[in-house]
Amino acid sequence: MSFIGQTSALLRQEFRAEFRNPYQLAGILLYVLAAVIIVYVALTRFSIMVWNPIFWVLLFFAAVSAAGRSFVLEQGRRQLYYYSLVSPEAILAAKFLYNTLLLFGLGIFLWGLLILFNGGDVGIDAAGNPVSSAGGNPIDDNGLFLLAILGGSIGLSAAFSFVAALATRAGGTATLLAILAFPLVIPLLLVLVRLGGYAIGLISGDFSTPLYLLLAIDLLLISAGMLLFPFVWRD
Repeated sequence: MSFIGQTSALLRQEFRAEFRNPYQLAGILLYVLAAVIIVYVALTRFSIMVWNPIFWVLLFFAAVSAAGRSFVLEQGRRQLYYYSLVSPEAILAAKFLYNTLLLFGLGIFLWGLLILFNGGDVGIDAAGNPVSSAGGNPIDDNGLFLLAILGGSIGLSAAFSFVAALATRAGGTATLLAILAFPLVIPLLLVLVRLGGYAIGLISGDFSTPLYLLLAIDLLLISAGMLLFPFVWRD
């Protein structure tokens, strides 16, 4: 079977496993909802200055919960079974694609929750004064913000999918996963916060530089994972 065929089969297996046990996904959604409620209660209202960083920090911790369980089932006999059937690159590609779709969906869900809880009185006018924004959505450029969510989902998925394999092989927990992945995602989060600033309107000018930087970070994380994962998987 070709690489694409192996990846497609493994991706379908990921979705089937998720649908057979929907409680894990429900737990992640509940975690995101609880985090938004806690932040909202603490701050009463999300100001235009904190809305953007809060979004990316919450998405980061959601990624820890979602992608951290990527290789929980691929241990023992199942790992030997996969080892004899498919290539390590196909396994990582399937995990990466599934986690990317999951994180993108969580990003949209989180965006909707922040809009719902925020209400109005967000946004600024040309003079820098707060103005009301219907529905509590402070985003001026929705297309750019969606692109940032997609790029962030790709980068977080690439980082956590590979680091989850390392943490699983080391017998570690989500704490070890977060410690290993934190240095990798710091540059990614900085770029995402800057892109979010452009989408909200806090930063004016050309946003092509951070967008290209986001693309470069995503490609670097994907390439590094594809190169190193076979050594981890066969160890």
